[in-house]
Amino acid sequence: MEIYPEKGRYLPGEDIALTIQYSGAAEHFRISVFRMDACIQVIEVPRTGERTRVLLSPMADDFCGLGVVCETEDGVHAVCAVDIQKDLRVFRYGFLSDFSHAETNESDVLAMAKHHVNAVQFYDWSYRHDTLVAEFDDYTDMMGKPNSLEAIRRKIAACNQRGMCTLGYGAVYAASEAFALQHPEWRLYARANEPIRFIDVFAIMNLRSGWKEHIIAQYRAAVDAGFDGIHMDTYGFPKTALDAADNIVHLEDDFAPLIEQTRKALPEAMLVFNNVGGWPVELTMHAPVDAVYIEVWPPFERYEHLRQLIMTAKQAQKPVVLAAYPAPFRLDTPARALNAQLVLMSTIAAHGATQLWFGEENAALTQGYYADYTRLTAEQEQLLRSYDDFIVRYEELLFDDSLLDVSMTHTGWDNEEYLCSVPYSVTGEGEKLWLILREQGNRKLITLINLAGDESSFWNAGRNAPRLLADVTLRMQVFGSMVKCWTASPDRNAGTTEPIEVSREQGARGDVLTICLPCVERFAILYLETEA
Repeated sequence: MEIYPEKGRYLPGEDIALTIQYSGAAEHFRISVFRMDACIQVIEVPRTGERTRVLLSPMADDFCGLGVVCETEDGVHAVCAVDIQKDLRVFRYGFLSDFSHAETNESDVLAMAKHHVNAVQFYDWSYRHDTLVAEFDDYTDMMGKPNSLEAIRRKIAACNQRGMCTLGYGAVYAASEAFALQHPEWRLYARANEPIRFIDVFAIMNLRSGWKEHIIAQYRAAVDAGFDGIHMDTYGFPKTALDAADNIVHLEDDFAPLIEQTRKALPEAMLVFNNVGGWPVELTMHAPVDAVYIEVWPPFERYEHLRQLIMTAKQAQKPVVLAAYPAPFRLDTPARALNAQLVLMSTIAAHGATQLWFGEENAALTQGYYADYTRLTAEQEQLLRSYDDFIVRYEELLFDDSLLDVSMTHTGWDNEEYLCSVPYSVTGEGEKLWLILREQGNRKLITLINLAGDESSFWNAGRNAPRLLADVTLRMQVFGSMVKCWTASPDRNAGTTEPIEVSREQGARGDVLTICLPCVERFAILYLETEA
């Protein structure tokens, strides 16, 4: 049995449509709808065939996540989640890259909806990087990939119908050699008369020349062709170059003005800018982009580096997206690749950010050229989707920026605000339980990621299956009376919350709560609330 939302995102006040796929003997379904730890709706639904459509009551809130459990009378069950957002406070980015004339169905878009994608990058859809919209339907792009403008428009419409915004890929400074030869004064140079190229295909252009106005006009043409916005790509180099008159150009000084001028030209468009390797995010994240987007490359290799990137980007008070491409799906065994991605997506969500890695029809990005994606196995997709469901279901906590990360200041040395009975770290060390500690006033959110069973702390390497941690005892200081305490995990109990018994005793620095979790398999959250 399977249940899934028909849209990646629903708007407040919009009917919530789900589909149940089931081939068993039961004739009725019991649907339970949860918001955090509360069951807010239970309905009985008659089966209408192998596919049954269910409509849930709309939600008035501007931002919330729902968990849905579907059960039959003979005990079969399936789980999904629903994302409700007025604005893209949580920017769940997916990708499409196949736009040939043969692309006639929308199974890829439905696959993304099941994983709650709400914004889609149309990668390498254009005719040329300097001429984005082709004047004819069928064409080959600069990398030799066949595209169809008709297929692109169909996929834009399909994404919009399933609650997803569409962003057309548009590199900020790349042109064809033929175009660059016509405008040598617009190029960037390594030295006199030596123009800079990328992979011997793309000429690198100067944003302080007439190229800037040209590419903004191309962005406008892409939006006029139907896109909701532009993915403004960069390659991470050059960082410094020469213009045609041998003047030194520092490119980081030009990106924010480009974004600002693009925003003026396209006030309603969605804009995302690629900070490759985190550069120069401090200069661009305050520009008028709709999300802070960072493509992660070495030397950002360890889990703690992901935390560092997210914490920096969150200073802009915008959604944060890490384009972290899980290479193990291409380089390692299916099991080790799956283990690594489950940890990776848990890590990013635990810090209040999202990951670009999923798209097409159940495919993973494993490298920077999206057209060379890797298909997931059915087993991989199902487990990864259950984690996406869990992250959406508890998005009101995971993406609550008022819950500040105190991991580095409230445990260790003589800090006794949080203690744990098993070997742990707050920086993602291998072979330990990783605690991410967040709190605000009378609320605490503790995320637990089990790295035991593998000594690696590298995010882009395959991982062994985690070693189950039993009887994990946490101790934490509190002052108010307990209001609620619960835990939840995608690894058990269909992701539904479970109440936790708490003991309280006097400590030297205040009262101390002791909480024992029976087990931590991979990923869990613990939420506590005391009287203010």
